[in-house]
Amino acid sequence: MKQLLGLTFLLSLLGLFAGCATPSTVDYDSAMLNEMRAYKTFTVESRDQRATYQHLSLTEITDRRIVRAIEGQMSRRLMTEDASNPDCIVTFFTTTKTKTEVNDLGLAGGYYRRYPYRGWGGYSTYTVDQYEEGTLIVDVIDGKSKQMVWRGAYSKRLGRTAPQEAEVQRIVEHILAEFPPL
Repeated sequence: MKQLLGLTFLLSLLGLFAGCATPSTVDYDSAMLNEMRAYKTFTVESRDQRATYQHLSLTEITDRRIVRAIEGQMSRRLMTEDASNPDCIVTFFTTTKTKTEVNDLGLAGGYYRRYPYRGWGGYSTYTVDQYEEGTLIVDVIDGKSKQMVWRGAYSKRLGRTAPQEAEVQRIVEHILAEFPPL
């Protein structure tokens, strides 16, 4: 019985840690590591430039918040902004996906005994919740070769309102934490 309780506790703890897993991913071209480490200048692609090849789903306000956050994070990496001859070009886009979450609220009821039958008279309750998950994807493109060399993404459940400045700063900081790769 103690082993069963210990196993149940361990599995519950494992489930808790799995739920706390980081919602971000990073991918990069390892052949370009030296070039990425040598970047000194950058530019963030403008909204008008991005509109030529992607659907813009963000408001201009949220768009400006993301641009300011990216500029701040790149400056923290001792990079300066140079729109005329950048070592790298930073661009971003967003996607949304409808997700479904199903929760089992457990068993209710109890054991009953009636002659000649015995059994469990419980029932289970489920809740089904559909929600939107948003992903912010930041790409770094080499200024000379014009090839993507680094990508970072962050996903989270969307709220009813647009993210405020502090939240955008935190998300972009989380995405760019591993740029340039060490």
